Amino acid sequence: MSTMSPELALVDPELRADAVARLPPIYANAFLDFPALPVELRPAPRAAAAPRASAALAYLALALARTFVFEAAVFAAVAVVVLLISLVG
Repeated sequence: MSTMSPELALVDPELRADAVARLPPIYANAFLDFPALPVELRPAPRAAAAPRASAALAYLALALARTFVFEAAVFAAVAVVVLLISLVG
């Protein structure tokens, strides 16, 4: 195997065809393929668990609490700004 200049491979069609033929095949979606796990590493099959309503309710309660706290902080900040502007003006 001889080395060749990349510029020469661009100019000479025969060298370009030879250089392209030497390139390894490329599979664009290779990152999506996972090799099969050996039997001893495979997880044991288990029954599908139903999603728990308690987790959804806890997330909803946390989201509502955070929203109310943020809204209260914004309301208080706007009230203070309005109070200061009314005292100055």
